[in-house]
Amino acid sequence: MTRRSWLLMLIAFATVMGQQQLLLSRPPRLLRLVPQQVQSGSAALDLQFSRPMNRARLSEATRLTPTVPRRWLGETTPLRMVIDADVVLQAPIELSLAGEDQRELQLDQQQWWWDPRPWLIATRPVQGGEQVQLQTRSGQWMPISRVWPAITSVVPLGNGRGIALVGRDQNGTEQVWWDQLTPRSTAPSQGELGPPKVSSTEPLLKGEVLFAHLSSNLNGDLLVQSGGFQPGSDQALLLQADGKRQTLPLKPSGPMQLLPAGGGVVMPTYNGLSLRPLKATKQKPQMLPGSRELGAFCGASGQAVLIRHWPDYRRSIELVVPGQAPKQLHLGDQAVLGVACDNRGKRIWAVLGRWEQQRSNQELVLISEKGDVTQRRALEPWTLKAGSPIQLNPVTNQLLMTLTQQNQTHVRAGLIDGNSLKTIKVINTPISEAQWLHAG
Repeated sequence: MTRRSWLLMLIAFATVMGQQQLLLSRPPRLLRLVPQQVQSGSAALDLQFSRPMNRARLSEATRLTPTVPRRWLGETTPLRMVIDADVVLQAPIELSLAGEDQRELQLDQQQWWWDPRPWLIATRPVQGGEQVQLQTRSGQWMPISRVWPAITSVVPLGNGRGIALVGRDQNGTEQVWWDQLTPRSTAPSQGELGPPKVSSTEPLLKGEVLFAHLSSNLNGDLLVQSGGFQPGSDQALLLQADGKRQTLPLKPSGPMQLLPAGGGVVMPTYNGLSLRPLKATKQKPQMLPGSRELGAFCGASGQAVLIRHWPDYRRSIELVVPGQAPKQLHLGDQAVLGVACDNRGKRIWAVLGRWEQQRSNQELVLISEKGDVTQRRALEPWTLKAGSPIQLNPVTNQLLMTLTQQNQTHVRAGLIDGNSLKTIKVINTPISEAQWLHAG
C-alpha cells in the first residue's frame, strides 16, 4: 500500500473518530413520544431518546401538571411512563421533561402536552345513509368516514390510528374499508392537540363480500374474516400494523377475536373456545370446552371475561386467568347481555336482564374479582341495545353503552361512572352504535 493510501485512511479514520466524539459530547435529545395502549395503568406514554438515559434522574427531574402518581419502566430507551390505574383525568397533561443520560449529559428541558383521553365515535344516520363520526371535546361531531347506505360494523384499530368498517351498498352486498387516522394526542403546545385527522380512505378487500367480521388488537393489527359468493371463498386475513398481510389457515365456527397484546387469537369451535397463536409453534392450542362466548378482554393483564350458557338456560360469568381454570363470578337465570372489565381484571361490569310483563328489565352490576357484587343500578327507562358492547374508558373511568328505550326508535350513547354507577349521562344525538377510539 502506498504512502498516499495510508494517509487517506488515517484522515478518514480521524474524521470518523472526530464525528463520534462530537456526537457523544452533544446532549441527549427526545426523538418521539408514543402513547402506549398495552399497560396496566390508566394511561401510558413511551419516550424514545437519542441515547440511553438515566431513568432515576429522568423520573426525579420531570414534572407533570396536574401532579399524578406514575411509574417509570424500562432500562435505557425507550422508557415508559405509566399513570397509576386509580388516576382519573379530565384534561390534558403538561409534561416538563428534564434529566440526564448515562454519561451524565443533561437533557434540555422542554415542555410537551399529552391528552390520553379516548375519543367517542358513533355510527350516525345522515342524508343518504350512515356515516362514522367523532365527537370533539367541545361536543361537535366531525365525519371520519364516507357515507354508506348502511354500515353494519365498525372496529376502531387498537392503536388509535384508524377505523375499519363494513359498509353495505344498495344491493345488500358488503365491502370492507379502512380509514387511516393521524393522531394529535401529543404536541409541544396545548393548542396543537386535537382530534385525529383522516389521512386516507381505501378498501381493504377487492370487490364485494357476502359477509365480513373485523377484530383489532392494541398493536393496531386487524383481522378480517370474510366470505364471498363462491363456495370455499371464506378466508381469514391478518393485516398487520406495519402493512404486511397474512392469510391464516384457520377454520373457525364463528367470529374470531385477536388477543389485545398480540400474538394470538380466540377462535370458537363446535366444542368450545380455542386459544391459538398466530404463528405456527409446537405448543398445542388451549381449549375451553362448553358453550362459552368471549365477553371482554381485560387490557394488558392477559385475562378475559367469558359468558357461559348452561343446558338449563342459566348463564354464568367467568374470569379466565392465563394458565388457570375459569373462575365463576356469577350464576343465575338472568340473561347476560354484555360485560366489560378493567385492564387488571379487578372490576367486571355486566348488564343482566329478564323479560317481565312483555318488557325487558335490565340492571348494571359491578362485580369484584372475587365474585362479590359491589354496586348495582337499574337501567330503566333505558336498555342496552342488543349486540352492542360495553366499553370502559380507563382514563376517565367511564363506561360507554349504546342505549335504547322500550317501543322507541331512539338510540343514544350513554356514559356512566365506573365506580358509583350512579348517573347516566345520555348524549342527545341519534346514533346506531357508539364506541371508544384510543388516543394514538
